[in-house]
Amino acid sequence: MIELTASFFEQTADAARSRFFRICEECGLEPWKMHVSEEKNVVIDAVRIGSPDAPSVLTLTPGASEGEGLCASAIQCCILADSIRRELPKEVAIVLIHSVAPAWRFVPKKDLKNTERNWDDALLVAAETRFKKFVQTGKKLRQRRQVRKQKNSLTPEGQLGCLIERHLYRAERIAVLDIRTGPGSFGDCDVIACAGKTTPMGKRASLWFGAKTELDDILSIEAPGPLAQSLIANLPPVELGAAVMEFGTYSLQAVLRKSTGSIFYPGDLSWRTQVMEKAHTVLRRAIAELRKS
Repeated sequence: MIELTASFFEQTADAARSRFFRICEECGLEPWKMHVSEEKNVVIDAVRIGSPDAPSVLTLTPGASEGEGLCASAIQCCILADSIRRELPKEVAIVLIHSVAPAWRFVPKKDLKNTERNWDDALLVAAETRFKKFVQTGKKLRQRRQVRKQKNSLTPEGQLGCLIERHLYRAERIAVLDIRTGPGSFGDCDVIACAGKTTPMGKRASLWFGAKTELDDILSIEAPGPLAQSLIANLPPVELGAAVMEFGTYSLQAVLRKSTGSIFYPGDLSWRTQVMEKAHTVLRRAIAELRKS
């Protein structure tokens, strides 16, 4: 079991993407591609597993740095290859957004008053407000429209909209989990809500992920990467919970002493095994709670 889970960790972006595509092909899945930067050949791939009619969708995003993307890739590949995919209940689907260090800028929703490029919980609060107003209208969520063939000329805004419409528009509730690595106890897993504990979204993150919600106010206590921020800001009006799942690598003192190398992506077998085991615990809890929602 240790060798199996640790084997999903690759050392380069190209190797991680090749592994992701190979496993998708073995599962009969075809990822949808977003061309973020033609010059740098940066591509974001997305694939959905589970029932197309699932009311709850768990979405995993790859953080911002190379180490975080490689860590997220390993977790996503393991999800596809092991029992999580095979045992997924019909009430829950999973969307895997795969990339390593995506060159992505924050894309605000055009109808939001707060269009600052810095993350704060106003985006979550605005989404919650839109959802409440939507419920008051008595309307039903619109069905997924036919997605037109993607063109490389689409803007990041347009491509993000296509991804959301393709994989998320039929959902009634969406759980976003951004995978990060950083200073901390070796192999520890902290799941931290992106909203305060008095907000509905903070409460959902606590219920679905077991996330920490330590603040009483609405200030964000952990910021997801720009890709996850953009996704959250542009989602349709649904029940939303968002959290960061961060794995500790080394102490802050060690990080300050070593500015290069694998400081945020250790090659140690025990670290990689702990990451996989703890990620699976969080994911299985989320699936079970979303199934009951």
